[in-house]
Amino acid sequence: MRQIFQTIFCVLSVASVISVFFLGVYLGWLYALIGVGAAILFACLMLWCKNGNPFRRPPEEPHADYMNTDEENERLNGKK
Repeated sequence: MRQIFQTIFCVLSVASVISVFFLGVYLGWLYALIGVGAAILFACLMLWCKNGNPFRRPPEEPHADYMNTDEENERLNGKK
């Protein structure tokens, strides 16, 4: 699913870059900034889909706890 979104955002980013020229010629170069902004947005979304969520914390490693059984604590501490 992630690759599908990556491809869609890539195509939208390229289409936005192409639209910059036409927006600039027909509506004025100030409107071309809309296309530039869209291209940057879709490129960022494409990279986010490619690399995953950079803000996600790695899962916490289990550690010895008083709620665990003695066997679980020994296994987590590296004994046995």
